[in-house]
Amino acid sequence: MNNRTESGASSGRAAMQGRPWLALAVWAAITLWGGRLQAGAAHASLQALVTQNLLWGVALAAAFMAVVAWRSGWWQLLGFQAPRPTRALWLLWLPGLYVMAMFGLSLAQGLPAAPVLLLVLANTLMVGFSEELAFRGVAWGAVRRVLPFWAGFFLVGLLFGSVHVFNGLITGEWADATNQALNAFMSGALFLALRIRLRSIVPVMVLHGLWDCALFLIGTLAAAEAGPTPLGKQVAGGLALVGPLLVYALLLVRSEAVRAGWRDDRMP
Repeated sequence: MNNRTESGASSGRAAMQGRPWLALAVWAAITLWGGRLQAGAAHASLQALVTQNLLWGVALAAAFMAVVAWRSGWWQLLGFQAPRPTRALWLLWLPGLYVMAMFGLSLAQGLPAAPVLLLVLANTLMVGFSEELAFRGVAWGAVRRVLPFWAGFFLVGLLFGSVHVFNGLITGEWADATNQALNAFMSGALFLALRIRLRSIVPVMVLHGLWDCALFLIGTLAAAEAGPTPLGKQVAGGLALVGPLLVYALLLVRSEAVRAGWRDDRMP
């Protein structure tokens, strides 16, 4: 039994040497292509897409990546297992407080109608699953066995951040997309640090989905009350909000002792 498991993991590691980057490129193309088609001839804000449509491009990209990972034998390397040890879930306390505070703010502002609320929840949970599968699953699985820790950690973060720049193709707002990329880099570092410490991708997928859901619910009212925000103000706000989470992420993986098992999710 153990020999079969180790053999499957070994074949998965060998298969991940080249194809993950092609799979990530196709995943990104499907995601952006779906968003661009749903935006129509004119550009559309992400807020409008998430609150008005089911994001079928995100669902299709997630399904594509899941099938490729399964068929390629990568699944055991992606972290689809219970957190180990279970008590490590307490590490979610800080982002959990953020999420609860954002949901509290959206509740105080007034939640949208139930159909919109359910649509936002469905879309953001799909985004959380899809993006975590792609970056903290496939990309991290590919780099962590061939690169030193910090090189792999920041490479995955930069890839996750940079792909958000292409939201400008959907929205036409390149300054906003650049700010989204910066925020995504910082939040992505947190998601990866938690993925490493929990030895599981599942709680991170849930956290990512709820984080996005809370942000979009807040944005639903903000979009109706205000016009475009200057880029400098957006960056300052992002650093103030997400910057502490980047610091927390770096503390979570600050030394080899606390990140033991990062190459293969094994307990020390």
